[in-house]
Amino acid sequence: MNLDPQMQYGMVDNAGEGIGGGIAQGERSQVTFYVEVDDPQAYLNKIESKGGKTVVPVTEIPNMVTFAQFADPEGNVVGLVKRMPPQ
Repeated sequence: MNLDPQMQYGMVDNAGEGIGGGIAQGERSQVTFYVEVDDPQAYLNKIESKGGKTVVPVTEIPNMVTFAQFADPEGNVVGLVKRMPPQ
């Protein structure tokens, strides 16, 4: 795990398999899982049409991933992620 003390956030290396992760300090305990999709914005649009709400809009981390988060009608937060192809 790579820790960034300024941001109080750590990245978990996935050794090139699956999706990596991050751990941050927070005020309350929660788990957010991510589902890999081919088009995060298209999924957000469909989710919103069914009553979900965007929590984090589609965001790109260059050379890593594109991700977003939504809340379902009960308030559960789920992430969407699209991995970048290997360089």
